[in-house]
Amino acid sequence: MADIDWGALLPPFTPDQRGGKLDHFQIATMEWVQGEFLLLCGPNEVADQIRQSAGGFCGEARLDRETKKTFTHGIYFPNGVPTFITDLAELLQNCLSIPSPDQVDHAMALDWYNQPNDDGEIVKTEAGYWIWTTKYASHPEYNNSKHSRRQIITALVDFIARHPLFASASAIVTAPGHNADGQGFGEVLAREVANRAGIPFVESTSPGPRPAQKETPQDLSDIFTVASPLAGTIIVLDDVFHTGGSATGAAAAARRAGAATVLLLVVARTIRK
Repeated sequence: MADIDWGALLPPFTPDQRGGKLDHFQIATMEWVQGEFLLLCGPNEVADQIRQSAGGFCGEARLDRETKKTFTHGIYFPNGVPTFITDLAELLQNCLSIPSPDQVDHAMALDWYNQPNDDGEIVKTEAGYWIWTTKYASHPEYNNSKHSRRQIITALVDFIARHPLFASASAIVTAPGHNADGQGFGEVLAREVANRAGIPFVESTSPGPRPAQKETPQDLSDIFTVASPLAGTIIVLDDVFHTGGSATGAAAAARRAGAATVLLLVVARTIRK
């Protein structure tokens, strides 16, 4: 494939090892080449998801030095960029792609938990506010907490429906809470999302109680057990991504139960490294 040169349109993209969103994208054509090119400016995790979602209907496009000032990846579609790929790119502009922890193929969050504002102050994102007013609510029966819970569930169900890889899942599992009673916030949330999304929820268990992962990091890769056999693509759904330990443990358990592909979806990812 010939080099592509469409010039610099926007400032260079700066990757972040904690995760990132698709900054911008463009569909372009060349007179002497059939098809279309999808040019992306974002982390590798974004490009990987788009390539896998497109299956065998795309190829790599080399970017020349000047184009690399504006874009990080180029993907060639001989028959044109499908609408569902454009829709996915738009979704990945708004949601956070996370470098995958062990045992996970792709990891996503609706957003950061908090982030700097224009004045440099650390403030909660909308997703962070939802968690703060539900998981950490002193009065979860209050209307604002109930509203945030509905917002979380709606946003997660919508994400699953719009993302081709997640929409293909045959089951949803989650990491057992540290009390090991099946009633952790993430466990209750995963059951509700699975019910709304029409995807079977499969229980997982662990010895317990154990210290909370965010307070005492532990190796959980051999701790969890999924109750039923799994196959195909599985979603590990949780509330907050801290270090990735719980996600790794749940993903490892899903693979031991037969999962071929494990996708992680959380409401928010903490800003700390």
